[in-house]
Amino acid sequence: MSCGQLGINCEGHTMAVEQLGFSKICESGYYLASAGLDKLVVLRHGDTGDWVGTLTGHEAGVWSVTLNDEATMMASGSADRTARIWCAITGDELVKFTLPEAVTCVDLNEKSTCMVAGCLGVDPVINLFDLNGADWKPLLSLKGHSRGVRDAIFCRNDFSLLTSSYDRTVRMWDCVSGLETHSIVLPHHAKSLELHADNDIVTIAYGNSIIFVDTNNFEILSQRRMDFKVTGATLHPKKESFVCITGDGRLNKYDYVTDALLDSFYAHKGEPICCVRYSPDGEVYASSSCSGEMMLWQQTVGKKYGLWDCAMDPCSSEDADDEEEDSIS
Repeated sequence: MSCGQLGINCEGHTMAVEQLGFSKICESGYYLASAGLDKLVVLRHGDTGDWVGTLTGHEAGVWSVTLNDEATMMASGSADRTARIWCAITGDELVKFTLPEAVTCVDLNEKSTCMVAGCLGVDPVINLFDLNGADWKPLLSLKGHSRGVRDAIFCRNDFSLLTSSYDRTVRMWDCVSGLETHSIVLPHHAKSLELHADNDIVTIAYGNSIIFVDTNNFEILSQRRMDFKVTGATLHPKKESFVCITGDGRLNKYDYVTDALLDSFYAHKGEPICCVRYSPDGEVYASSSCSGEMMLWQQTVGKKYGLWDCAMDPCSSEDADDEEEDSIS
C-alpha cells in the first residue's frame, strides 16, 4: 500500500539500537532514550530527535534503557553485567549495580525509587533494588524462569512486576512477597513487552501474534494473528492504533478496533528492526535498526508537528509475506 511517510533520522549510534524508551510529557517537552550495542546510551528530544547527550561508561553493548516520567533519571542494562542509574540532566553516573550475568532488561517504578533488572543465564534472577538504600543490595531476588529473562516492567501501580523469558513464559510477580501470581505459556518467546499509558494493558508480541493483556486480572483481552513474523509492537496512548515490526523489515500500522491496515512501509531500507515505540502524545512513533539507525515517524502524515511542517510526498511499500498463525497454549 502507498504511504506518505518521511522519517526523521536520529544519528548517534553506530551499532544495533536494541531498545527505545520515551519519558512522559514534562515542562520542557518529552524525551527519547536509546540503548546501543556500541556501548552508548543516547538521550534526545522526542518530538524532533534533536540530540541532548550521550552517556558513556558501559564496557559492552547496552541492551536495555528506561527513562523516568520526568526525564530526570535513566537506567540502563548491559552485557558487561551491570545495571546503571544516570542523571539525565547532567549525564553523570549515579549508581552501578554489578550482577552475575548480562543484564537484558531494566525498568524504573513511577516514583523512581526502585529499579528492576533481569539477566540471562541458565538460572536467571530478577532483582528488585531500592534506589534510596544504603547498601544497594536487592530488596527481592525472584527466580522461576528456566531460561534468560528478556523483559521486566513494573505494572499495577508498581505493586507487581511482569517479566518475559526465552523459556516462552510471561509471569507476574508480587513486589511485596516476591511470589509469582500469574503466568502465560506462549508457543514462542515474547519479542516485546510494553505497558500502555493507561497502566492497564500490556502489549506482547511473539511468533506471528500480538496479544493485549489486562494487567489487573491477567486476562487476554484480544489476540491479533498475522500472516508474518512479528518481532515487536507498540500501542497508541489513546488506543487509536498499534504498530508492529514485520520479520522483513517493515512497520505495519493497524486500527486498534477494526484491525484495518492503515500504513505499511520499509522503515530502515529493509534492515531488521529492533524496536518500535509510540511517543507519550501519540504524534510520533520511533523505530531502531540493527545498523544503528533511528527514525521518527508521523502518526498523522502531513500534520505540522516537530520538524514536519509540510505534507510529504507519497512512497510505496509491499504486502506482507505469509507465515503460519500462532495460538496460545
